[in-house]
Amino acid sequence: MKRGNYARHAAVWDLWEPSRPDEIEFYSKLAKKHGTSVLSLMCATGEVACGMARNGLSVTAVDIEPEMIAMAKKNSPGSTNPRFLTGDVTDLHLPDKDYDFTFIGTGDFHHLTETEMLKALTCIHNHLMDKGCLTLELFYPANESWRLPELRFEPPNFPETGLKTWKLGESSYDADTMRQHIKQEVFIETQGKTGSFLHEFELQLISRETLTGLLEKSGFRIIAEYGGFDFSAWHPGANEWIVECVKVND
Repeated sequence: MKRGNYARHAAVWDLWEPSRPDEIEFYSKLAKKHGTSVLSLMCATGEVACGMARNGLSVTAVDIEPEMIAMAKKNSPGSTNPRFLTGDVTDLHLPDKDYDFTFIGTGDFHHLTETEMLKALTCIHNHLMDKGCLTLELFYPANESWRLPELRFEPPNFPETGLKTWKLGESSYDADTMRQHIKQEVFIETQGKTGSFLHEFELQLISRETLTGLLEKSGFRIIAEYGGFDFSAWHPGANEWIVECVKVND
């Protein structure tokens, strides 16, 4: 599937991802149920990973884009917690294989095809302690197809960075394939000059049955489903679909 132009997003990523206290608190509390060592996957510039480190957890944060990891390190100069690494979640080979808790947030798991999802889950299984926890933040698939026309999007605020950014984007969803297509033109203005680049990608949503099957094949069992960062139980129509899983014995 198309993955988009995430590398060029690194310079302005944090403008689109403001402070996320609810997510940081949720993942910190969930992690502490299972231990203290955390693996944050598909972490981008590591906003949540940094928050979890501030909450007393030992965090390793991984992203496939070197530009994202470079920006994460720039945002945390001299820090060894989180430890930021470049890596592919579908082909992960980290030196440590004893993490208590790992997670993929903001629906990033959907950037993978079903085949890639299984590869990723297998890699994750290999990096967790026995009975370690995996948590996935997912998008529940709609029953009907839809299409949104082109709209302009702006970040919540523009801090004093010398940068300004906005997007023109359109999106569609095919209920038969459970695949969402997103096409954006991203604009960046700096020192009075404006440039842009195309960011086009697809998200593969999956049913609960498909998810359960993938998890079982890779050695995980669902123990809870949440409908929000307040730990409320998931239900149809909930704002979030967050799945907490535990590693089972081979």
